[in-house]
Formats: sequence, C-alpha cells, structure tokens
Amino acid sequence: MKYTPKLPDDRVNNPKENLLLNAMKLAFSLVVIVSLAYAVLLYAVDFTVEHLSFENEKKLIKYAKVDFNLKDAKKSEYLQQVTDKLLKCSKIPYGVKSYILKEDSINAFALPGGKIMITQGMLKRIKNENELASVIGHELGHFKHKDHLKALGKSLVLGVMSLFLAESYGNLFTATLQVTDAKYSQSQEIRADLFGIDLMQCAYQSVNDTDALFSRMDKGESWKYFLSSHPDFHKRVDSMREYIKEKGYNANGKIIALKSF
Repeated sequence: MKYTPKLPDDRVNNPKENLLLNAMKLAFSLVVIVSLAYAVLLYAVDFTVEHLSFENEKKLIKYAKVDFNLKDAKKSEYLQQVTDKLLKCSKIPYGVKSYILKEDSINAFALPGGKIMITQGMLKRIKNENELASVIGHELGHFKHKDHLKALGKSLVLGVMSLFLAESYGNLFTATLQVTDAKYSQSQEIRADLFGIDLMQCAYQSVNDTDALFSRMDKGESWKYFLSSHPDFHKRVDSMREYIKEKGYNANGKIIALKSF
C-alpha cells in the first residue's frame, strides 16, 4: 500500500470549545469544591467545640491570637457585678470574669477560659449601665454559643487552606474563603446581639438603650463590612429592634447611671 502524506486537520489547533470558557468552568468547579470542603471542615470544628469540656477550653487560651498584653487587664468590682447579674439569666454552666483592658481601641471580646475583655476606649463610649449590660450580654452570647472557640478552629482551617490554595491556585480561592468566613462570623455576631437582649430583659426587665451604642456608631457605610467579621451597625440595630418588637420586650424601662469603674 502506497503511503500518501497529507496535512493535519485544521481543527487540531482550533478546538470547537472556547479556551477561556473552559478555564472559567474549571475555576468555577474548583471554587465550588473548595467552598464545600471548607463548609465540611467548619461543621467538623463546630461539632468538636460543642463537645469540648470547660477544662480543655481553658487550656486553649495559649492558642488564642491576641494583639495585647493580658497583664494590662484590670478587674473592676462594678463591671463584675453587671456581668454576674446577666450571667444568672444566661444558663452558662461556669463563671465568667470581666476585665478592663488598657487599650484606646473600641472593642470587647470573649476569650477561652471564661474571660471578657472590655477596652478603655469602649468604656469611654458607653453612657449608662444599660449600654454596658448590652455589651457584656453580647459577649456572654459568644460564650453561650461557644463562638470564641469556633473562631480558633476556623482560624486554623482558614490559615491552612489559604496557604495551600494561594500557592496552588492563586488569590481567587483565598478571597473565596475570606468571604465565606466573614459571612459565617457575621451571623454569629447578630445571634450574640439577640442573646444579649434576652439577658437584659431577664436581668433588668427592660431592654431600653440596648441598641443605643451601635446607633451612635452607625455611619451608614455598609460596603466596608463586606469582608469584616462584624456586620455593619445599621444592620445590627435593625435586627435588634425587630427582635425586641417580635418578643414584645419592654423598651421603656429605667436608664441606669454608670457607677465608677
């Protein structure tokens, strides 16, 4: 048989499917896979945390990332009195201690081992005991739902996956994880807000001024909170007011003056 050479088919170098479209399909598939894997890992973290004993929780404090010196934290009898008053309504099965942190930043947070830190910057913004109780009640909400421990687990998962994916596939997947993590955290913050409202109604028979602090902080710049672990203040205030109305809580109770810290 005589061999007759011929040129290759023109379609060899001109595939029917668009290469850019194929790349987009691949990227989308990888994003879906990564998001599902992240969701599964978050569920595993939550399950583990829910079954963690308080004794083991206290051991985790050394793994908590903090940008301050805990030695700068000071006790306050008045701060603890408000904390204990709310704690009685919380059904949290262990004691919680509150401290004043020598920091000008406006912040308050829960730490493993039953510790609440409230910065001096935050205390300067608070105008009455109602507002103070709202802040403490919110942090007790994080203890109730073990959000402070879940945050440690999420940080570990996010750090490992971000490191791996950033090197393997680029920044697209790191950004995907950051958005997922932010939305996850924002839902926890709102849930803690509402739990704090329940505590105030129980402890003070009033939720007056519960949302006052957030209302003053609200500047209407919702977009900047898209990649933040906290929802914007406007959204939080709306959620709190809707919840108070839904529950029929007393929003006209006495405003209690602050005592000395």
